[in-house]
Amino acid sequence: MAANGDDSEEKTVELSKFHSQPYSWKGFLSTSVPSGYDLFTKKDVIKISLGNQHTAFLTSDHAVYCYGSGEHGQLGHGKFSDVTKKPVLVSALKGENVIDVVCGAEHTGVVCADGIVFCWGNSTKGQCGTTEEKINTPKQVTLEDKTGDPFVTQLSCGDSHTLALTNQGQVWAWGAGSQLGCGTGNSVVSTPQKLTAFCGRKVLKISCGSTFSLAILQKVKTSITSSVQSNGTEEDGDSSTCIACDEDAFSVHEEGDTLVVTDNHICVHEKKSVLPSLKSISPDSLDGSVQPKKKWTEPNEAASDNGTYTLDDDDEVSEAETQIRVTNLDDADKSFTEEKTGDVVPRPNELDVDSRLPLNTTAKQYLMKQLRPVKLVSSLPNGGDRSPNKIFNFVPRMLLSGIERLISPQGTFLGNLKAIMPKGGTAAPLVRQNSILVELPSMRSLYEGIFDDSPLQTEVWSWGRGTMGQLGQGDTLERPQPAIIKQLSSKGIVNVYAGTSHCIAVGSNGQAFSWGASSDGQLGHTGQLVPKRIKMPGNALIWGAALGSNHTLLLTDGPSFQPDVYYLGKQPSLQELRNEGLTPESPQREPKETTPKRRPMSSVSKSPTVKYAARAKQPEKMMFMRKSGWVQSVAARGDNCACISDKNSSGYASILCELSGTERLMYNQLSTIKASILKSLQNTDTLKLLANSTYLYPLRKLLDLFVTLTGVVGVHSAHMTGAVQRTHFLGDLPLLLKAKDVTGLFELYAKALCDFVTLSGFKHVGGVAGEILKKHESTFSELLTKEEKVTDFGPALRKLFQIPIVRVKSYAYLLGKLQLYFPEDSHERQLLRESSCMWENVQSTIDASMADAEETKAFWDSCPTKLAESLKLPERRLIRDSRKIPLQLVGAGRLSSNWFLLFNDSFVHAQGEQALAKAGAMQQSKFTSHTVHSLALVWAEPIPDTDQVKNALQLTMPEKTLLLNANSQTEKAEWLWSINQTIDAVLTAGRETAEVKSPNGRVPPKLARPGRYTFTNHPQGKDVTFEGMWLTGKPHGSGALTWPDGRKYSGNLINGLQNGFGWSIEPASDADSKARVYQGQWKEGKKEGRGFLRHPNGDVYLGAFREDRCCGNGILQCVSPASIYVGQWEDDRFHGYGVKDDSLQGEKYMGFWADDQRHGDGFVITVDGVYYEGSFSQDKLQGNGILVSEDGTCFQGQLASGPTLNGKGTLTMPNGDYVDGVFNGKWADEVKINGTFNKYTDEGPPPSLARMLGQNTASADAKWSDIFSECWQDLGGDGESKPDCMRAWSSVAALLAVGKRELEFLEALQAEVDIPTMRKAIEELERIPQHNRNVITTNDLKDIEKYLSKAVDLPIHPLGRLTENLVNAFRASYVGIGAHQLLLPYAIEEVKCFIKKTYQIIRILFPELPDYSNKPRTPVVEQTPADFYYDYGDASNKEEKKEGQAKLGNPDEDVSQLITPESLLHPLLLPKLCPALLTMYAVKNSDENDRYLDRLNRLNRQLDMSLMAYLGVDQKFWLFEDSVYSEPSKLKEMKDVSYLEAIHTLERISTAFSPADKLRVIEATMEAIDVKVQSKEEEEKSHVWSMDDLFPLFQYVVTRARIAYLGSEIQFIEDLMDPGIIHGRLGILMTTLKACYVQICNENLTHL
Repeated sequence: MAANGDDSEEKTVELSKFHSQPYSWKGFLSTSVPSGYDLFTKKDVIKISLGNQHTAFLTSDHAVYCYGSGEHGQLGHGKFSDVTKKPVLVSALKGENVIDVVCGAEHTGVVCADGIVFCWGNSTKGQCGTTEEKINTPKQVTLEDKTGDPFVTQLSCGDSHTLALTNQGQVWAWGAGSQLGCGTGNSVVSTPQKLTAFCGRKVLKISCGSTFSLAILQKVKTSITSSVQSNGTEEDGDSSTCIACDEDAFSVHEEGDTLVVTDNHICVHEKKSVLPSLKSISPDSLDGSVQPKKKWTEPNEAASDNGTYTLDDDDEVSEAETQIRVTNLDDADKSFTEEKTGDVVPRPNELDVDSRLPLNTTAKQYLMKQLRPVKLVSSLPNGGDRSPNKIFNFVPRMLLSGIERLISPQGTFLGNLKAIMPKGGTAAPLVRQNSILVELPSMRSLYEGIFDDSPLQTEVWSWGRGTMGQLGQGDTLERPQPAIIKQLSSKGIVNVYAGTSHCIAVGSNGQAFSWGASSDGQLGHTGQLVPKRIKMPGNALIWGAALGSNHTLLLTDGPSFQPDVYYLGKQPSLQELRNEGLTPESPQREPKETTPKRRPMSSVSKSPTVKYAARAKQPEKMMFMRKSGWVQSVAARGDNCACISDKNSSGYASILCELSGTERLMYNQLSTIKASILKSLQNTDTLKLLANSTYLYPLRKLLDLFVTLTGVVGVHSAHMTGAVQRTHFLGDLPLLLKAKDVTGLFELYAKALCDFVTLSGFKHVGGVAGEILKKHESTFSELLTKEEKVTDFGPALRKLFQIPIVRVKSYAYLLGKLQLYFPEDSHERQLLRESSCMWENVQSTIDASMADAEETKAFWDSCPTKLAESLKLPERRLIRDSRKIPLQLVGAGRLSSNWFLLFNDSFVHAQGEQALAKAGAMQQSKFTSHTVHSLALVWAEPIPDTDQVKNALQLTMPEKTLLLNANSQTEKAEWLWSINQTIDAVLTAGRETAEVKSPNGRVPPKLARPGRYTFTNHPQGKDVTFEGMWLTGKPHGSGALTWPDGRKYSGNLINGLQNGFGWSIEPASDADSKARVYQGQWKEGKKEGRGFLRHPNGDVYLGAFREDRCCGNGILQCVSPASIYVGQWEDDRFHGYGVKDDSLQGEKYMGFWADDQRHGDGFVITVDGVYYEGSFSQDKLQGNGILVSEDGTCFQGQLASGPTLNGKGTLTMPNGDYVDGVFNGKWADEVKINGTFNKYTDEGPPPSLARMLGQNTASADAKWSDIFSECWQDLGGDGESKPDCMRAWSSVAALLAVGKRELEFLEALQAEVDIPTMRKAIEELERIPQHNRNVITTNDLKDIEKYLSKAVDLPIHPLGRLTENLVNAFRASYVGIGAHQLLLPYAIEEVKCFIKKTYQIIRILFPELPDYSNKPRTPVVEQTPADFYYDYGDASNKEEKKEGQAKLGNPDEDVSQLITPESLLHPLLLPKLCPALLTMYAVKNSDENDRYLDRLNRLNRQLDMSLMAYLGVDQKFWLFEDSVYSEPSKLKEMKDVSYLEAIHTLERISTAFSPADKLRVIEATMEAIDVKVQSKEEEEKSHVWSMDDLFPLFQYVVTRARIAYLGSEIQFIEDLMDPGIIHGRLGILMTTLKACYVQICNENLTHL
């Protein structure tokens, strides 16, 4: 039967390898000959199913055949009286792609590849899913679900019910009886219903008995299983989950042949349960008068104190005398037991029911009381909750986070698995919880995402009638709802088979358990109400079964892995056999095997030979079945038997059986080891014996990998069994699909095994844990096929743990043979070939690893004890020994002794002395010290021969260099080759790298490599640790330095010192301070260049460094007292021009500094609006100065700090009046005046303050010179010399490369920076525009402008850093307190200076730009770019303008003379400076602006026609939008409907930043007016504007535009406008706009 209906070419190819035939027979007589079917001689049959009186077949081409009795229509041939003796095709199913066929007692069902189900036959109980009583042709069964159409994958039929399993793990049922599990009683259910009992659970398999049902469920994963604790499917202590509350319901473990169930669960929903107890025995099924036949004996120590009664297994009992076992549990230390070893029964008085009952109490009531469910106290501390989630409450938070990280489905399996294996002998962290050692992480949690072993983690549930104990619940009650069979919860059941009244469950390890009726021995043991294992002759592994009414067929692995069939139970009577033509001879004995036994024989003897046996109480092998070929599956019903077998004509079946059989055998061995020996080794007592030893971690790692490997092999075993049974396709096996992961797991296991062998670990463990291992002597003997006792457990352990390694060779052989049966180009052949090659490579690797392990083990045995103890590590392997191939230290003393050892991870130099014996002979060297050098940090190179040294080679390590010489050139080459190859292996471990070979074919190791080392004598301190990139013994590249006092550095290094970009942290010295953090540039171990520094007190500095000190331009933001300084530094002090904003003093100083003091010309602006300037000396103001108050009062004269008026001077009032005299006193306090008051008498306004200010301030050229100097140096300038163009571009490329590395570092730190955008900008700036051709064309100018626009926005670029510094300086000066109207002239001069100096720097990169430094600026008529065009006016005019501009713009014409610093830099710098500038303009013009807004509001109250009339607009220009003319009567009431395009255009002046852009807005406004007028002119010629026409109309547009700060906009344009356009057309438009503004401000509007 195929698992799915995929008819792909590859699966069809596989099916062609089989030629399976059906056979049927009765009984187990040796003379029996299975009957074949002529019809199927040339067909491939994959499934046979038996009903009471009919049989169904399924072929590989999806055809269904039936024969037998068709009284109820069960043959599907369209007749009810149909009786056929030969199979006939069910034609109604043609084209349905059937993948499974199942027979019930009197009905038949099939499953199709598309998940559809058909049924036919007897449906009186609704078992065909219809209300019709009989159906003679297949009819589809409809499963209706609101969540979607169910997709059925498995079907099972009983006598009067049918079950279906969907791909979602849901069970659907229809028919009648409690076996449905729906709680419907005996009512007929003809419409399929979903079993609600399994909601939230996944069902894996289903099986229907006559009147009951079974199901295999996947266990609920509720906790992470540690490698130390039990975590397997068959392992002791496994538990299951309560379906009601999702907590552990019980645990089951095995003691010998006895299953022990421990119930520690108290369900919170127990009071609501209406189900009977799952472990109680029904009093209705017991007869209180039954007396035992055995004599009473004293119970042994294992018996319960309250007594136990049982019947001996050897006693014959009738079906009515069903065996019972009862155990009373009164405390938490006793367990419910299924069976006791020994022949013990309780005392008679303990079974005397009448003597123990009250007078009015019946036996039934007494037993119900005694057998009630027992509630045990939790074994957790303080009676804690046993919920798996609660267990984590006892795990430290650090380990819990490790668990959560490990179980997340991220990364690949091998990567995660290797990542948790630390190098060296350091044991994994252990935590003691409740006397259990927990090791984290667990290998099992890592492979769960790769290998789904959920089919092995199973539970078995049963429901229906249990009159013969067939439900396995320990009683004979009927259960209408599913109940778990506790005893099977730890057995890894993968298949269940239900018969008439007995059942069999087959485990993944080849063990089978049976229960139910045993009147004819069909269970293989005496009758049981709970499952018990079937003991097979030779411990044969069971992988298939079939159950009839009173007999059982078992399918096992036989000699040469040809399957054998065993028989249990009753066979047909003698008369029936004679009627069948069979001679009742004795069973044929199995011939003695000549081949070596693959499994040891158990103590179970064969049944005695008799003339005729009516039944087989022990498994009876049917030797005659071998004649039918290689059996794939068996079937049974009533007393009939059937099978599907392949004659192995092609040989494919035998190889596949051998592959699956050997896999089952290995899994059985591994699971046996895991459940017994492994558990003892994982026991806390065993681990205590190895505590603090080198052996502990390697052993735990080996055991953990063994558990993981066992689970993987179990999954493979189940899949391979399915391939033999035709339920799985070979190409779908995980062994092939995940070959890389599987082989990787075997390699990891082999490595762990070799590591343990290297340490002589098995010998050590066998010695210290010998007493613990003695209890498993029988397991050792059975697995090692030894008759004698095992006395030395070390070699025995090694042999057992080598079982998976031995399997590797057979994988490669069998997979290689299987590929020959597939076409060359088939997918299966490719998978098999690749897998076979992988296993061959794994075998080669294992052989080499084991040889190295043995060699290293021998070395440790011969090595001096102390040296071996200090050097021995699990992963360490010996490569070369100087005792065998000599290597000497050049220049060593005569009596010194040097021993050199090359390991796979290190180079060891042992030193000692040689002592002279009395007779002068040399004694053996005594090595007193040794040094271990990590190979990752060893550089080996040959040394040319000299007269003094020959055959020498040099080893360079951090802080040490060894000069060594060999005896010959050959030995020198061998040593050098071995060292370099081992170094290369260390460096490339775990990475797939392309092999780069030198001309002589040898692979040189990389000179630059990562590593970690702690210096004993570092230039910057002792015990400094570096981890990062190295170059010939020195840190070189990115890495991290760590000091013992907690200091850290992370960044780039050159020759061992910090160089380039890096990040350093110095821990805080006390709780009140912060860590000292620096991020920026370094040079030769010192801060050099631009960086960011946070001081311990919280102060932050951002700027330039030199020699570890602040030097150059920088910004300091102090926390206490709050202040900000922006300016020049020298030796960590303010020095040069700078601006300090002192929040505590409420003032801002702008001027020169020296040694942190104000020194030189400067001025102060206070928060009260007071301005004073003068000359400072050592932070004190002295000499003549100027002071201006907020109201405009001005003092000129002697000033001192404070500010204080201190001497002669003149105090001028805002109205022009002034006082001459002597002044003394602080300005904010009292001022004493001795002088003369003078009235201002001159005509005109008082003198402007602008003429007075600036006498004692720094000029614009003197400010911020350090910012431009830094940019000069960034471009390659040295001192006063100007860098040339090529050098400047080289410097830019170098800075961009450094910036890329900085971004990588910041990305690793997860800094809040837009890394992708900055990286993209760097890549764009790496492309240099065309330049230096003495000509600048239009296209060249566009490229330059585009490059500059990106450069100024990227701080990594020198121009970007310059722009950033200038903007910071400007904002620090003129934002906040600095936004004073008196500072506006200074700000304008600074902006002009920025433009001039920045343009000079840009000319370094683009020298063809015109030079304006030494020649006067000549006015240019117009400078509108050739491609400039404002999109206003009608379409025709737009096109004409575009055509005209296209003609004017020649892309090859030299436009260099049209370029000015303003036109190039205003669009780049002013958008960043404009906000501060416009704020200052607004402050200066605040009074005028208020007057302007008042008049503007009054004008805008007027309607359009009224306003135009008032402004004097000619009536021919009273134009409105076209839509307005549709209602001429309302024209007089219209407002804001005229010249809308021009108004909206002018409004954009506030959003333009440069004067040129604002002028273009004005020009576009004029164009919009002109377009509107031209559109209404009748004549075709253009209108010629006069100022009389233009001014009123332009004033109307300005008024309606309502620009809030128009005065500031106009002054901004005038102050910064390019001198070249003052007299052009734009200049005229600018004058017009200004006139409109002045007119609005000064016009008398009192009448409006």
